[in-house]
Amino acid sequence: MTSLYKLPLLIAAPILGMALISCQSNSPTTTVGASATSPDSMRNTSNTSSSLDINNVNSTNNNNVSSNNSSDDNLDDSSDSKAPWNNPAIDISATDAIYYQEWMKSDNKSVCPILALPKQASSHLARNSVRRARFSGGWGVAYDLPNSRSMYGVANTGIINSDEAAYDWPYNIYYTDGSKVGYGHEGGNPTASWLAYVVTPNNCMYNVWSAQGKTHLEQMIADLRMVKAT
Repeated sequence: MTSLYKLPLLIAAPILGMALISCQSNSPTTTVGASATSPDSMRNTSNTSSSLDINNVNSTNNNNVSSNNSSDDNLDDSSDSKAPWNNPAIDISATDAIYYQEWMKSDNKSVCPILALPKQASSHLARNSVRRARFSGGWGVAYDLPNSRSMYGVANTGIINSDEAAYDWPYNIYYTDGSKVGYGHEGGNPTASWLAYVVTPNNCMYNVWSAQGKTHLEQMIADLRMVKAT
């Protein structure tokens, strides 16, 4: 037989239980650890070259090319396109002499030809000056603007058998000759310059960079030509 002093507790217990259920059903749900991650921040940051001379750039004084990178247009899945460097090779005189001079010093000149921007390339910015860019084992050519160094440029990395180097980028181009291009913000940093890895069918790897934005980098890629060095 239940003693009378326990009856209030027996009656109160179901009421308290119902109250707790009611409070829990009205509580807001919080998801812990959910955050938006941009494709650039997810990219493997090993796709950068520490020897690339593109430091301390400043694009604020350059209005030649729009720096708006919000466009959804890209060159992905271009498997039906011919690589720009499959066009007829240009003469040495059609590009800046520094390309040939630096290429002659490179370790892999017998394997990897000169890939360059012609003097008349539409991607050139007004008032540019061209110079050597340090790149161990390969060669580099940088274009400066007044008060802004290395605003864009082209380099050979000195790396052979770099077939996989063009993967794991936000944007990719696959050409019919087997050439591959992968590009995005350098190091996955949305405030950094744009960088492309270009891998030709003979597994020569080139870097192309621009502090002017995605559109300018894509135009540079389209302007690239092989150079007849002999």
